[in-house]
Amino acid sequence: MFRSGVSFSAINIVILGCALAHPIAAAAQRHGGGSSLGGGINGSVSGSNRPTGVAEGDNLKDFHQVLAVQATSQQVAEFQALMKSTQTAQSELQVLMQQLRNQNTADSAPRNALNSAVEDARNSTRKFQEGFSEAQKSGLKEIAKRLAKADSDLDQEEKKLDHGFDLKAPGSDLVEHAETLDKALTDFSRQQLALGREMSITLANAQDVAFTLPKVNNVIRLGRQSVPVTVSGVLSQIASQGGQRTFQLELVADLSQMQQNITDLMRAKLETAVTCGERLSVRQASLTPAAPASVLTLWLHYERWICAGQRTATELAEGDGKAEFKLTTTLGQSTLDPPNTLKVAATFSRIDASGMFGEALRSGSLGDDLRDQVAQSVLSAARTASDFKVALPAAIQNSATVQTAKFQEIGAGGLSVVLEGRIELSNEQTAQLASQLNQALSAQSTTPPAASPEGAVPQTAPQ
Repeated sequence: MFRSGVSFSAINIVILGCALAHPIAAAAQRHGGGSSLGGGINGSVSGSNRPTGVAEGDNLKDFHQVLAVQATSQQVAEFQALMKSTQTAQSELQVLMQQLRNQNTADSAPRNALNSAVEDARNSTRKFQEGFSEAQKSGLKEIAKRLAKADSDLDQEEKKLDHGFDLKAPGSDLVEHAETLDKALTDFSRQQLALGREMSITLANAQDVAFTLPKVNNVIRLGRQSVPVTVSGVLSQIASQGGQRTFQLELVADLSQMQQNITDLMRAKLETAVTCGERLSVRQASLTPAAPASVLTLWLHYERWICAGQRTATELAEGDGKAEFKLTTTLGQSTLDPPNTLKVAATFSRIDASGMFGEALRSGSLGDDLRDQVAQSVLSAARTASDFKVALPAAIQNSATVQTAKFQEIGAGGLSVVLEGRIELSNEQTAQLASQLNQALSAQSTTPPAASPEGAVPQTAPQ
């Protein structure tokens, strides 16, 4: 999480003194274009008595370059603030995209909030760079160019989206523009992180009282269909005693993509086409939040066929109907369902069907099977948040305990599953967590997203 500031510690002063006395042994080593003195991201100060093949003057020059571009405590605070503004812009964009996908149009409020947030992120970044010393301007010239290019691309994509709104473009076109803007905003954030990395700014520290966990993208399969689910999380300290600290954990699984594809997903999971027996097809489906539950509505077509003699199929009954399910979450409390095991239950809240179809739903095996299939389908997506080996950094995977689970609305009608719990961490485990979060940020700032096959979402997990 973000800290209010850092200072050039006493240990750094000792290292600096050693470097001036023994420049070869203590020269800062740069890895992948970035280094850190005094806790920077993925950086180190190391030495060796062996020949390195690099002149002493080169080592000293590199060392002084690291010091020259290193952020002051005020710059650290400013950088953390600008990263928050970028995160706000990303959140506002997700709200707008959700509204566009659900309603095929957008209110002016989310659009205005997005424009304001993007402008704030860009202005904060420019103001931050304007405060650079001459040495920082010189040493950070190349990364500043890349950041300026990302800023220009972001400006262009934002204008394209605004132009689409002004022309009252179709919803599908607006969604496409918004998705392109999302990519530009992600690259802008990545270049910001790269700049912070060059300036030895650490975004997570063992003394922080809150940590933002990296987002994890996962893909679940329902029948023949695949759907992406994004899990994000936050740790907030609520108690500290001696060397032990207690954190409140919140994990959020975003099910909005499942919502948007719920009709196809339910068709793939529920439809049957047997020659003799009951046939069921899904006309339409919807999944909506009703916190702390959610509601799945199915518009169904039913046929009952019998076979006689040489298995000649004869239709016995046919009808259309609607079934509404209330979905609730629970946590395992037995040896068969151990703690932290997320469960989803489905119960009929309304059945609009008559004749043989209505009877099959209310008292037949068709209704029982349908409830089980619906619950299992939603659980497949929701349980990604409770898979700690995927959702949490390695340092805390075995320390978390979930206390509550519920459905919750996100954005404009979007659906999520929220897990809340506790984590007990020692000071050493907290330090490991901060290190892993910084490693993830470092990788994010230097590695562009890998290209994925059409319709596929890469699975990622914290390091």
